[in-house]
Amino acid sequence: MINEAARRRLHDIWNHLHQHPEPSMEESATSDYLAGLLTRAGLEPRKFGAFPGFTVDVGEGVPTIGLRADMDALVQEVDGKPTVVHSCGHDANMAIVAAVMLELAEQAGPMDGAVRAIFQPAEEAGNGAERVAALGVTDGLEYLFGVHLRPQQELPAPCLAPAISHGACLFANGTITGEDHHGARPHLGANAVELAFEVSAGLRRLKIDPQVPSSAKMTMLHAGGSNLNVIPGSGHFGVDMRAQTNEAMDTLRTGLVEVCRSVAAAAGVGIRLDFRDEVPAAVIGPEAEAALASSITATLGSGYLRPRIVTSGSDDFHFYTRRNPALQAAMLAVGANVQPGLHHPEMTFDGDAMERAVAVLLASCRQVTAGAGSARASNRRL
Repeated sequence: MINEAARRRLHDIWNHLHQHPEPSMEESATSDYLAGLLTRAGLEPRKFGAFPGFTVDVGEGVPTIGLRADMDALVQEVDGKPTVVHSCGHDANMAIVAAVMLELAEQAGPMDGAVRAIFQPAEEAGNGAERVAALGVTDGLEYLFGVHLRPQQELPAPCLAPAISHGACLFANGTITGEDHHGARPHLGANAVELAFEVSAGLRRLKIDPQVPSSAKMTMLHAGGSNLNVIPGSGHFGVDMRAQTNEAMDTLRTGLVEVCRSVAAAAGVGIRLDFRDEVPAAVIGPEAEAALASSITATLGSGYLRPRIVTSGSDDFHFYTRRNPALQAAMLAVGANVQPGLHHPEMTFDGDAMERAVAVLLASCRQVTAGAGSARASNRRL
């Protein structure tokens, strides 16, 4: 575990971040605070510029390991008004990664390699990682570790798991374009409400491997107005799609397109689909997962280790492996007795869990860089 001074600093960082939440793509003050903290430790943060966030390296040479922390909070109703709150634990994620970097900067003697921290905006918006990955900040990395607190029902404290297998997520907005007509003459046109129902029924008929959790369902429908004797020819609908693998998500997406094409052709109307907020499913690197598992056991003991977590929730962390398929990536799951649950405006968690996460990530960074250093030394002898 970490020493008392490091423990106090970790909790001080969390307390500041918790009290100053910022929503997606507005994390400028958060970014400035963290960059200042690391600058005072002798490191050199590099801000993204076009949007909040930055990277910072510690150690000698080209970084081979990355640590990612998401920075944004959620806007939720609290006491009857919209309020920005850290109800997903991103304040903890940032504090953990910042504490690891500060510990690495202060450790005695040089490391065998370098570590890069990525402080990323807009995970809750679903596209922050995609924009950061496009900057190439993970292109030269071999490993990428993320970290996230888990609900009590999923992973109780003080246990940890070496990976989180997130599902894929994709939203679609559909627009039906037809002609309104009289309620007494339904034969003169198509009813957008009925067409939406046909699309919904078609989604339920899609064939997906039953061993792969997936769902596609209509979550929004608007057609017609206040006059109930007008049959609406046009309307709007929304679809939420989830799948545990990227291949299953491809099947759902293709299926929705085909269902809408078929319904539109039969009714003689237009149906346009606009896809948004795509988040890929996890592609977990076995070496990264093994490194985290080994560090959990070595740092805390075998009794703290649990198998990887499988969740239908999504996280844009997995855009980094889409950009760099060779990247060994895994997200550390931290049992923290999160209650009542993630995204609840009154979410609480066991603060000691952050200390365990810092210790495990420190051990993982040292383990991987030591292995890389040994490999380089061996190559030199050859």
